[in-house]
Amino acid sequence: MNLTVIQRFIVANILTVIYSSLIATSTLLSSLTYKLRNFGKQKPKFIPPASLTDPKYGVHKYIKANNVKLHYVESGDPSKPLMLFLHGFPEFWYTWRHQIVEFNKDYCCVALDMRGYGDSEKPEGISSYKLDVLVEDVRDFVRKLGRNKCILVSHDWGGIVASKFRDTHPDHVDGIMMFASITRESWHREIWSNLEQHFKSWYTFFFRMPKIPEWSMENGDLEMFETLFKHDDKNVDKDTINCYKYTFSKPGSFSPPVNYYRAIFSLTCPEKYIDNNVPMLVANAEKDTALVPNLLNRMKEEYKYIETMLVKDSHHFLQEQEPQKVNKIIREFLAKHKL
Repeated sequence: MNLTVIQRFIVANILTVIYSSLIATSTLLSSLTYKLRNFGKQKPKFIPPASLTDPKYGVHKYIKANNVKLHYVESGDPSKPLMLFLHGFPEFWYTWRHQIVEFNKDYCCVALDMRGYGDSEKPEGISSYKLDVLVEDVRDFVRKLGRNKCILVSHDWGGIVASKFRDTHPDHVDGIMMFASITRESWHREIWSNLEQHFKSWYTFFFRMPKIPEWSMENGDLEMFETLFKHDDKNVDKDTINCYKYTFSKPGSFSPPVNYYRAIFSLTCPEKYIDNNVPMLVANAEKDTALVPNLLNRMKEEYKYIETMLVKDSHHFLQEQEPQKVNKIIREFLAKHKL
């Protein structure tokens, strides 16, 4: 499926229209069903679960970095090495709570709400979410914390940002771990050469359409979070679902996350080869519905120093569904590289 740029342009636009039409129809029917089912009932109000402010996860703080007010949760001794957690889509700091509790005795754990998410500022416009801007958020955030280096732990979109940060600021990274994630380059190359990845990435074409993606995710009682984490026997609890629902029920919560995708979508992407020796681990899920296993091979072509693993019998949201397994992987990586 090696297409020219013109062919990719045509395919991308056709798929955007097709997927948008299908999802719009599905969302309209779902919305009507929801209204009929709840006719005469008061629309549910989302109340903040106590878990979001549980002191065992740390102290909530704000800092202005790269001209954006960012919210984060900090736990642990500030004199210890900084372990910075970067979440994915559609998540926020809370997705790292199990890792915070596990590692805050040995590290200063900081879980960030990336720009546009949670209680962080949400700038308008697609250009506000370009990858280089997101990387600079991290760099300035670390600097504002009074740090020069950090250990990056990331998931999904957080890994795209973390890997780019490693590429551009290797002197400021002691090590990087990416879970169920990719690099920008590997993803672009794979969707245009691997039909399976192309179709697994259907939503990225859909997200190019204005308004409709946000409308579809806001639909009903935010049921999307009830299906998002539902896999086999690895379902998350109701309280966690409510934490996500409350956070994303706030007006304008979905446009910034979708703008991440709109800003990064490209018909071409230059190849790269990075030979800095910053320890790097990419651990992808065997049963990931969004990422094919071959992406690990793609990333091996990009980096001279990289470790990869396919986590057996796991799904995309590893840190939510299998925190103990993720904690073990992190602990072993830290010990191996004496971090």
